[in-house]
Amino acid sequence: MAVIQIKRGLQSAVSNLVLAPGELAVALDTGNVYVGTTTGNVHINPTGGTADQASKLSTPRQFSASGDASAPAVQFDGTQNVELVLTLANIAALTPGTYTKVTVDQKGRVTAGQTIEVSDLPSIPSTKITGLGTAATANTGTQQGNVPVVQADGKLLASLLPDLSGTYVPITTTINGKPLSAAVTLTADDVGAIPATQKGQAGGVAELDSTGKVPAAQLPSYVDDVVEYDSQSDFPETGEDGKIYIAKDTNLTYRWSGTQYVEISASLALGETESTAYRGDRGKIAYDHSQITNGNPHGTTYDEVGAAPESHVTVQASSSVLGHIKAGTGFSVSGDGTLSLDTVDGGTF
Repeated sequence: MAVIQIKRGLQSAVSNLVLAPGELAVALDTGNVYVGTTTGNVHINPTGGTADQASKLSTPRQFSASGDASAPAVQFDGTQNVELVLTLANIAALTPGTYTKVTVDQKGRVTAGQTIEVSDLPSIPSTKITGLGTAATANTGTQQGNVPVVQADGKLLASLLPDLSGTYVPITTTINGKPLSAAVTLTADDVGAIPATQKGQAGGVAELDSTGKVPAAQLPSYVDDVVEYDSQSDFPETGEDGKIYIAKDTNLTYRWSGTQYVEISASLALGETESTAYRGDRGKIAYDHSQITNGNPHGTTYDEVGAAPESHVTVQASSSVLGHIKAGTGFSVSGDGTLSLDTVDGGTF
């Protein structure tokens, strides 16, 4: 039997060998075997050895998926098939439902959904829509619900129009000489009104403010040339010429001199001195009293005039001397004690 010799030696020497194609070499200290090829040496028994067929991986591995779709990890050692169950990731902005319009991203995933609206529809020519027909071919005629057809002159048949007699005014009718065949514009003179341009104008009419009154600016000066204030201290700091200012607490009147308020006339003070005016009510009482011509204006009874009663006229005495009263000229005492007055004037006691 022929003996096949292969090159051999230590690993350091074998690693440097240049083997011919098909030539073998073995490193005696490591057991590594090499074979020469046209492209160089090939190590044919690396660490772990080689096998034509294996039933199981010495180190199991795991399969999993992530991203837009995910799947839990599944261990694989070569002894069984691997099935990954993918789950699509949810889109937070999208609520489950039926939509007539959707929005998708570049991967084709639906990211939003809305209900289609009229504005979403493209402009479609009627020639692309079947079943519409035209007025000349569909639903035309004089029956209820039909479409009337205009004639060559663009007008409807007179038979299709309702009877309007008595319900309209002929265009020959005029308003203030203006026919209705065109737009009619009426002026203030046409209707006997005052033009709006005369409101608040000289020779025109006065306006009314929001309270229904004529503004002061449109009143003559004498209407509002007297103004009242609670006191003089309430007057405006600067007055106006031609106005009269009244202080209600004193009833005094003032005018504006241009620099200050000046009392229009001397004050009239009431009182009972030579520098005051007497009260009118008391003056009237005195005047009425002075006009009495009959009777005693001061009273008619003894008490009102300060006299003794009539019963005191007769004095009883036994002589011509009544107490310390001595009879004299003008009166006398009779023997029965009666006092007689001859006269009032000139009587003495």
